[in-house]
Amino acid sequence: MNIYVRVKSVGKRRDILAPTPYTIPDGISSLRQLLTAVAQKEAALYNSKEAEAQLIPYLTQQELDDQARAGKISLGSIYSDKKADPHKTAANAVACWEDGLVRVFLHEEELTDLDAPLTIGEQAVFTFLRLTFLAGSLW
Repeated sequence: MNIYVRVKSVGKRRDILAPTPYTIPDGISSLRQLLTAVAQKEAALYNSKEAEAQLIPYLTQQELDDQARAGKISLGSIYSDKKADPHKTAANAVACWEDGLVRVFLHEEELTDLDAPLTIGEQAVFTFLRLTFLAGSLW
């Protein structure tokens, strides 16, 4: 099934949440199943990334400009050879939602129950909002 996903982290400089096309398996009927499917797919994408193949890595001017607007410029290299465990990743995604670190919206309505029936139509727009806590130091 084809949906759109928007991801936002509170505190990041990116103001515009551009919907990104995303494919999920058919038959997802709850927020828990959605979080599990998205987390497992993202773990598989992470695991499929190859070690940096370029001898001298570089970014084009367009890539530099895009990343500068997002607030962070990097070559996107993965320096660890550890693979993500899809099951642990899915469990972590659900735990983050339960702990209030992530909010999920379908169109403009917040999903507040992990196991409530969820009807996902073709071209549905989900927004994942990652919350961060303010941290200070005690000196």
